[in-house]
Amino acid sequence: MALVPVGVVGSLTAVALAQPAPGDGPVPSAAFRYAQEAARGLTKANLWAGEVDAVALSRDATRRDLVRLMQLVLKLPGGAIGTPWRDIAPDDADGAATRHVIARGWLQASAGQAVLDQPLTGIEANRAWTLGLGMKKAINTMARLRDGGGHTFTLPVGFATSITAREAGLRRNFPASDEALERTDAQPIRLADLVLMAARGHAIRGNGIPSAVRALERFSIPAIAPEVRPLVQRALSLVGYPYVWGGEAPDLNASADPQAAAGFDCSGFIYFVWHTGDRAAEASINVPDGRTTYTMNVGSRGVKVPWKKAQAGDLVFFGAAGPKTPDAEASHTSLALGNRWIIHSSGGRAGLSISFLPTYWPAGIQDARTYRAAAAPPATAAPVATTPTTSTPAAVPTPVAPAPTAPQPPAPPPGSGGAQPPPPG
Repeated sequence: MALVPVGVVGSLTAVALAQPAPGDGPVPSAAFRYAQEAARGLTKANLWAGEVDAVALSRDATRRDLVRLMQLVLKLPGGAIGTPWRDIAPDDADGAATRHVIARGWLQASAGQAVLDQPLTGIEANRAWTLGLGMKKAINTMARLRDGGGHTFTLPVGFATSITAREAGLRRNFPASDEALERTDAQPIRLADLVLMAARGHAIRGNGIPSAVRALERFSIPAIAPEVRPLVQRALSLVGYPYVWGGEAPDLNASADPQAAAGFDCSGFIYFVWHTGDRAAEASINVPDGRTTYTMNVGSRGVKVPWKKAQAGDLVFFGAAGPKTPDAEASHTSLALGNRWIIHSSGGRAGLSISFLPTYWPAGIQDARTYRAAAAPPATAAPVATTPTTSTPAAVPTPVAPAPTAPQPPAPPPGSGGAQPPPPG
């Protein structure tokens, strides 16, 4: 049974419901060829003895698959334990590794049992790999997220490890053609994605923890104005959803426009955050124009501000030419949290994440806009609308065992962070 998060309109608390994953139906083998290179690379390095066929890799991963990959990649104790332990038989070849990962807290016992043949969720995979790779400091910092005034927020299950896994580049975004295959973190993760996580984890062991994750260790934002907090709370509550081209809802039935899977593209995320909840409580904040990055950046609402000074609730825009990008050609947008931190739905991060601007896509930062009512109106008329430039999100490369180099963040090339689909309707 899969665990599917459902956004409750208003509070938007992520609720895990036991139900099957959406029926993605028969999956074409070509959709999972991205994991074959990783599987073959791990096999060649004696770090994987399982499936390498694309069709076989499309199945749901199990907790046993995770244990086997972690045992080999992280050099954990292997073999049988010789005596019964929990629900592990004395002669189970994965017994020693299972006991190790559960004792370390990387994989949590289920009702006191290891249940190795139970499907593994994305939440569990995120936790295991980020903890196993030594990212505990970043995880602990994000789990205690609060603003400079001491205000805390309600965070969904798996929040801290989801953010950390995405900033580490451990998760992969499906291209637009295979968008229906996207799943939330609370659903079972496929073997293809688990193998890919293992390959990328192996690369991190050689290269060191990425700078984007190191930045999370120092996460700090100023006090957020009371009228902005509901927007930020709704945004944080959506962590765990994937990047979905054209997506603007956490529920396929909640969107007026069809989308391939539950999730958000960059402007769909912004649109949902602004148009859901009690608008009366946020009446002093203007709503960004339209649904797309294009309309938000060329509309009459909002005042340009330097991106380094963007406050919580402002939008930060990106484009291929950075600060020289015309407003009509911005390809990605995000919600500022202050102190150069943003929350956004990014193809380069495979979903909702919190990123530090100097380590996300610094060369692509265009500018920022504030929508606070106290801001002065635009000094010039809104530019004439033109057809926005769009591009297909680029695939993140699949490292297996590169030579050790200085840690680098997974920098998204132009367009991978959320170039927009045509305006809805």
